[in-house]
Amino acid sequence: MEIFLFIALFFIYVLMAFSVPDLVLKRVWLLGYVCAFALTAVSILFIHTGRQTVLMQENEMNWYYFLYLFGSISVIFGIINLWIYRKGVFRLFSRASLNDDEG
Repeated sequence: MEIFLFIALFFIYVLMAFSVPDLVLKRVWLLGYVCAFALTAVSILFIHTGRQTVLMQENEMNWYYFLYLFGSISVIFGIINLWIYRKGVFRLFSRASLNDDEG
């Protein structure tokens, strides 16, 4: 299932890369990542507050599914965001110090 999510989101990214401005592209994918992270956090919160045990029952399966689904989407959004911001991330880790006068 993850590979289908990755392929679908990659296809959407490619279509958007050619059809919208870069600023809109970055904002949409960053917002998608934040939403997936927030839904994952809510799923974890519901699992934690339900005081569930290690063994699942039928009524608990849905929260584990949401946690897995949005966790997978979060990882995929993270990979796409790393690709979008690769120059900024590379500059961040390749600088010798924070006081460089690079623009």
